[in-house]
Amino acid sequence: MAGYDVVVLGAGHAGCEAALACARMGLNTAAITLNLDSIAMMACNPAIGGTSKGQLVREIDALGGEMGLAADDEFIQMRMLNTGKGPAVYSPRAQMDKRRYHERMKRALEAERKLTLIQGECAAIETEHGRISAIRLSGGVKSEGERIECRAVIVATGVYLKSRILIGDRVWEQGPSGLARAEGLS
Repeated sequence: MAGYDVVVLGAGHAGCEAALACARMGLNTAAITLNLDSIAMMACNPAIGGTSKGQLVREIDALGGEMGLAADDEFIQMRMLNTGKGPAVYSPRAQMDKRRYHERMKRALEAERKLTLIQGECAAIETEHGRISAIRLSGGVKSEGERIECRAVIVATGVYLKSRILIGDRVWEQGPSGLARAEGLS
């Protein structure tokens, strides 16, 4: 298999933006995700915008990112926050259709010419002479232990590394929304 300039580990909000940015800069990019059906999944809060996250979304948009465009396409309700505090702190927040937002972001990644999506789990990041040389997969659609050569790795794994669900005094090992958790890099 030919190597990649960049491998992005994770395909949540940060991983999607990192992979798209690299590919749009002309870098041969791979995005590795535990499950292709969880790309840009909103496990909890389906909001984009607000007083803190809104600033980040505007910065991503200014740099050519996808989140703001996808939010514009897939919101079900838009509200202006802090209207009682004066225009300096007004902040738009959009509630997303979680399924449609995920589908929209997945299509954006699939359409990007220099970007390859790979379902699997990174078990290790390998180095040679002090430089990143490859990642090694465990499980997933790709074969166990497959080595993928790369020059750089962006770790954007979110909450999946040895994640646990806690409800009251009950605890179980799992990722968000019933998905698998990552074991390899943890």
